[in-house]
Amino acid sequence: MRMLPWRNVASTRVVKEVSTLEFRNLLSKYKGRIKVNSHAYFRLSQMQRKVYKDDTLIMLLTEESPLLVGIQQNNNYAAFFRKKKGYLRIIFKITPQHIEIITFYLAEQVPKIK
Repeated sequence: MRMLPWRNVASTRVVKEVSTLEFRNLLSKYKGRIKVNSHAYFRLSQMQRKVYKDDTLIMLLTEESPLLVGIQQNNNYAAFFRKKKGYLRIIFKITPQHIEIITFYLAEQVPKIK
């Protein structure tokens, strides 16, 4: 099994928390301009692909309240939503044209920001 270099893992570390107000303001600026990258589904089984669709992810991001939103070291955002088993982590980036959901996955815990 090939291991990823440490710097790739460290680059997804959340380094700054984003307030709920700042997050909501950001989403309002991009209303109707959120898309999902096809890469977002690569970790999922066929059954999970039936549950998590573009509309579902966009609705989660825009309508549910995340437990934590932060900026990662690589300048992408990570939003954490409480689920029955763990937390759904949605990673997205901001471009001048739109918000792009890059990927998402279930996480066991929410990171602590130092």
